Amino acid sequence: MLLAQVESNQIAIIIIIAAVLWLALILAALYHISRNNSIGFSVKVLWFIIILLAPFLGSIIYLIWGKNKKF
Repeated sequence: MLLAQVESNQIAIIIIIAAVLWLALILAALYHISRNNSIGFSVKVLWFIIILLAPFLGSIIYLIWGKNKKF
C-alpha cells in the first residue's frame, strides 16, 4: 500500500512539472508574439489563434519557425 502511494505521488509530481513547463512554453510564445514589433497586428492575431487552438504544437512551431520571420 505504501509503495503504491509513493509511486502515485511521484507520478503526480511529474504531471504537475510537465503541466507547468507546458504552460511556460505557451506563455513564452504568447509573450514573444505580443512584444515582437516586426510583425503586423493581423499576423499576431493569427499566431494567437493558432496557439490557442493547438497550444503545444502552435507554440513550438512559432518559437522554432515563426519568431525569426519577417511578415
